[in-house]
Amino acid sequence: MYKGRPVGTIYLLKRAELAVRSCMEVALAKFDLTPAQFLMLFRMRDCTDLSAAALAREIGVRPQSLIALIAPLERRGILEREPSQNHRRILHNRITPAGKKLLANALRVAAQVEGDLLASVDGRSLTTLQDTLTLLWERAEAHELHPGAIRAKAEEVMRSQLAVRRRGSRPVLRPPMRRLRDAD
Repeated sequence: MYKGRPVGTIYLLKRAELAVRSCMEVALAKFDLTPAQFLMLFRMRDCTDLSAAALAREIGVRPQSLIALIAPLERRGILEREPSQNHRRILHNRITPAGKKLLANALRVAAQVEGDLLASVDGRSLTTLQDTLTLLWERAEAHELHPGAIRAKAEEVMRSQLAVRRRGSRPVLRPPMRRLRDAD
């Protein structure tokens, strides 16, 4: 245990996340689920017809890593994948009735763990904590360094370039910058 406060709030948040994750790994083991799979099923419950790329963004993993989470659950009949009716190359992931039952049981255990971990926090402090974490979450996702913001900016640039091309003009291309030593 630390005598004083560690370096900063973000550090504390990460330490808390790691400690909670460790508790959840043990609690979810009886369902043969990892915390990432649990989160994935939780998001699938509320968001039907998610592609792998959208699901990966929702739970904070790379799309290439998602198959390692999906494949074991698909083999167990917890989720199923089927081609999109709109895009043949996109597979939509859906939670099955067996998956919904498994998730309901896992949610009860997760609620128990959360209750145990927050037992000494009074209602007012808990509300403040939840409000603060929600604000942090929203600000982080809107921050210029967040991948979602970077992706949105890139899409905006692409749309503006397409609009210029549709009007028959060509975008102004700037010459490549010369290195300082080339300027001599």
